[in-house]
Amino acid sequence: MIRTGLSFLPLLYAVVLSGAVLLLWLAGEWRRSRLRRREWRAMGQCRLCAEWVRPAPGADLWRCPVCRALNDRALPSDL
Repeated sequence: MIRTGLSFLPLLYAVVLSGAVLLLWLAGEWRRSRLRRREWRAMGQCRLCAEWVRPAPGADLWRCPVCRALNDRALPSDL
């Protein structure tokens, strides 16, 4: 058995509790960033007015609700 003094137990409790809170916080942030990335992946940007729109799933062509321009699902290429 591990022998510890009585004064060491509150310190051990604080370290274990803060470690658990830190792990829960990191897991929540990781999950939130994954969900945000998934949401942005489903978004499309209008080529004319640069408005971000969530088009219907599976639609190759979609119309921007702001400027009514017809857009395609293709990702913009980097120049």
